[in-house]
Amino acid sequence: MIREILFKWFGIEKELCASCETLRLQLEIANYEKRQMLDTILSFTKPPEIRLPETKEIEPVIPKAVPWAVRRQMLEAEDKERARIMKQKQEEIAELEKQVGVDNG
Repeated sequence: MIREILFKWFGIEKELCASCETLRLQLEIANYEKRQMLDTILSFTKPPEIRLPETKEIEPVIPKAVPWAVRRQMLEAEDKERARIMKQKQEEIAELEKQVGVDNG
């Protein structure tokens, strides 16, 4: 009794024998396994989580076979845009040549 009081007052830890340490470790393992089993059993009572699939924006279906009239209009529009860009570039080049003082011919 006096020994225990001295150990408590001076903060001295008791030396445990090997069998006591083994029993302590086995008790920790058993308690951990019981906790795991209890968590597993309790997880059966929870409703399952429902995951909704991610919704993606639906793109309109473009037909692969484009009628010739539509295709021709698309090609003409592309050609007009290219011609406009080329004309604009030529005007920019001519203006730069005037500023630099280079004659084209």
